[in-house]
Amino acid sequence: MSSRNARDYERMADAVEGGEYKNVGPLEVGATLKMGRPPVGEKRDTASRSVRLPAALDARLADYAEDTRTTPSEVLRRAVDEYLSNHPTRRDQPS
Repeated sequence: MSSRNARDYERMADAVEGGEYKNVGPLEVGATLKMGRPPVGEKRDTASRSVRLPAALDARLADYAEDTRTTPSEVLRRAVDEYLSNHPTRRDQPS
């Protein structure tokens, strides 16, 4: 990932002030996971999933990741987290 510049931060601030984003929790800095494979002997508490996307959606994902200077995997992790946070099931409801 490359560094953000002042113009990037201005665009993000404008988007937040314009209501394009909804803050659903504490803000995180950087990727939520370490990049690459763990060193030999080091275990990580992660699972691997495989998903098929229509070509047009995959292209949109790739463009978004590039434009936001992140990875498609990070975009998918954040999207799944946001979706599950906003679409609770009965299991998520207090009893």
